[in-house]
Amino acid sequence: MLMSAGIRAFTRLTPETHHFVALHGDLGYSALLHTIPGQRAATGVNANMGIDYRFFRNNFILSVGAEGMYELNSNNLKAVDMTVPMMDTEGDIFQMHVMMDKSRDRSHMVNLNIPLLIGGEWKRFYFLVGPKVSINMYGSTSSKAEYTTFGEYERYYDDFYEMPNHQFESGRKMSSSSIKMKWNFNILAHAEIGARIGHMYKHQMFRLNPDMIRMYVALYADFGVLNLHSASKTDVGTFGYRETDEGVQFYVQPLMLSNLASGAVFRNLNVGVKFTVAFELKQNSKSYIYDYHRVERNYRKRGGTQAIH
Repeated sequence: MLMSAGIRAFTRLTPETHHFVALHGDLGYSALLHTIPGQRAATGVNANMGIDYRFFRNNFILSVGAEGMYELNSNNLKAVDMTVPMMDTEGDIFQMHVMMDKSRDRSHMVNLNIPLLIGGEWKRFYFLVGPKVSINMYGSTSSKAEYTTFGEYERYYDDFYEMPNHQFESGRKMSSSSIKMKWNFNILAHAEIGARIGHMYKHQMFRLNPDMIRMYVALYADFGVLNLHSASKTDVGTFGYRETDEGVQFYVQPLMLSNLASGAVFRNLNVGVKFTVAFELKQNSKSYIYDYHRVERNYRKRGGTQAIH
């Protein structure tokens, strides 16, 4: 009983403390949520790679680090059917019908994240929660689509198709260039829950010290608290046309830079799998120095002739 009480007292007075440097990689699903009426949220992929310092004290974990984040989202724009009043070379008025479809609107985001996480670990189970400061380093957006045009005259029974000299064509492709854009500063609410998996090495020294290298697999979730959209307001739609000397020129505009996004709020949600490898840092320990002066004076210390340094 006395021995058991002594062990418990020693555990309370001398907590177990460890320091680790950890590398992690994440991959998962990404959604760009927004407040545009009638427009579905953009979907895509999210990836993170980072390095962390982890402090363990008994079951408590503190993790601070830095990571690079890449996010790709694709917006599914609705089909557009518009009518443009036109005049042909003979001076007759007709209606040009334009149908835009098969749009592919994409946005890219590269951020530097600084996570500050706390959590706990019990046996093989662990969790971490906390904020990530997210600073945008690069952003761009682009859009592609196909369109079909045909002519409608009041005096003719049938519509006019496939007449390139009159700009009546099917399946014509159009695209915008890749346009740079700036995403706002963001705060991500992070949570992960996972388990510690088997040891990486089977060498004798690691069997004696199996905790020097730890590996973890977890599920993670990041939710953006702040509005990501920073583009100025515009009257340009996602699809339009302009008149030129060579006829009507049609164009497509990325959603993020169109009038649909003006005033809208964008937030990102990422969920996926995280893999972590943690390497324990060397800790200072007691060393014993042979003191020959004390030996010559016939000094005897319990436990031997070394002096604690």
